[in-house]
Amino acid sequence: MSGSTTSDGTATVAGTAPPRAAGGGNLLRSTGIVMLVRGLDFGLSFLVSVLLANRFGASGQLDAFFLARRTTVGFADTIRKLVGQIVLPPVLAAVDRGEAPSLQHLPRRMGWFLACFALVMLAGMFAPTLWAQVFAPGFRGGQQALTAGMMRIMLPLLPLAVVASLLAAVLQARRRYLLSEGTNLVQRALLVLVLALFVPPLGIVAGAWTMLAAGIVGFLILLAGAWSIVRPTRRPADRQPTVAPPETKGGGMAAAIVINVYFQASALLDFAFATIGGEGNVASLEYGSRLVSLVPGLVMSSLATVLTPELIRAVQQSDRAAAAAGIQRFQRIGVFAQMPVSVGMMLGAPLMVSALFGHGAFGPQAIATAAACTAGYAAAAIFLAPMSAITTSIYADPHAPALRDLTVIAVAGTVLRVAVLAVAAPIWGAPGIAWGAAIATALTCAVAQIVAVRRFHHFTHRAQLVDFAQTAACALIATGAGVLLLRLVPHTHKLFGELALLAALGALIVVVYAAAAALLRVPEMAALREVAAKLLARRRARRA
Repeated sequence: MSGSTTSDGTATVAGTAPPRAAGGGNLLRSTGIVMLVRGLDFGLSFLVSVLLANRFGASGQLDAFFLARRTTVGFADTIRKLVGQIVLPPVLAAVDRGEAPSLQHLPRRMGWFLACFALVMLAGMFAPTLWAQVFAPGFRGGQQALTAGMMRIMLPLLPLAVVASLLAAVLQARRRYLLSEGTNLVQRALLVLVLALFVPPLGIVAGAWTMLAAGIVGFLILLAGAWSIVRPTRRPADRQPTVAPPETKGGGMAAAIVINVYFQASALLDFAFATIGGEGNVASLEYGSRLVSLVPGLVMSSLATVLTPELIRAVQQSDRAAAAAGIQRFQRIGVFAQMPVSVGMMLGAPLMVSALFGHGAFGPQAIATAAACTAGYAAAAIFLAPMSAITTSIYADPHAPALRDLTVIAVAGTVLRVAVLAVAAPIWGAPGIAWGAAIATALTCAVAQIVAVRRFHHFTHRAQLVDFAQTAACALIATGAGVLLLRLVPHTHKLFGELALLAALGALIVVVYAAAAALLRVPEMAALREVAAKLLARRRARRA
């Protein structure tokens, strides 16, 4: 394996040349690939939810399963985000220098984190009942025992998530998204197979065992596919050892833990309040949050996967004005993309829940509750996009410590969420929790914006507010068109009629939203048209 030297004297490995900054066409293409794969995963996830609703309804068994999954698979997702947030900036810097990914690029305290994490996992496996009492204070007797048993089964998914997130960070830094996204399809397909063919006669515990087996299979596929990139290689004799770059003020293990624990705690607080209410509240809240994470989340997570490396690169440069501009660009793109999806979810929630889950044991009351939860979480998703841009930027910023600012956001967000839920949950139940989460997220987003302005200084407030106002106006116009359609078209309770009306509603909102954005000259719409024109020009040039 031959080596080369860059202009700054850094040795590189053949085949690991620094990637160019992604242009608009590349970003659009990469986002499309990620959205396609996640769209397939989205379909399988819906099928899983439909099968669970059909088999168990909004029952105590399903409450136990969802709570166990939230405290294991939910923690696994948090760990993936945490490790990715810690690992991605140094790996990106190494790849941009032309170096092959190595364990030397990981933060020095990563080993301590993994050791502490292993101890927590072992404690959970030996004392799952204690976990159930902490995270589900309203569960008693057999329901609590069932929750604890499924927690013990799914806890081994946590260490797999750590290693898988390391592999995914390396792939993401090299702009290879297909493999890490595709492994989720295999896991979901296995769960669909078991639920469709073997439940019943098997019970809800079979779902927990299937999730564990699917997680192991998906991890092995990811490891086999990424091995050619991350495998240890012998260093050429003429190549100097990789020297880790000097540590900067930003990032840090503690800062990453604080912000990721906050996001996970926010979800767990919702479900903890739901366990205190009546039976079926947890299931309705889970269906609402899952629908929003799968539909609006499909858009935002796909954009984040592609744009986060570019955002980190923008923040890490020495030009603070350019860093602030990069943050605001990500915020505008996120809000512009999220708004029509959330509007469609809020208007179409009753249709969507009825069409997907309104069969078998899932009754009318459960449909109404889940639909209200879906609408609340869809509203919350609008504010998550700009807030996530801020937290990611603060963590990746190498010019100032991140722990203090992220702690302010995390503490303020937690206090606001507890306060809002304490008022809303006893009065309105599960729908109150979802809409309370939306209010708390909006307030926390405002706190995060204040912190970001004090940190980066160069925010252009007037232009940003005008852009957001234009986006909100487009959303209001699209909302009016959607409401008019729902009033003019009679609601049929047949499956295909509901799906047809839902598809028409979604198409109408997107078309009206895009037309309004074009008329109001929203900058993001102009940028999208410019990228599309460039792609068409390239295709015509190739044909010629």
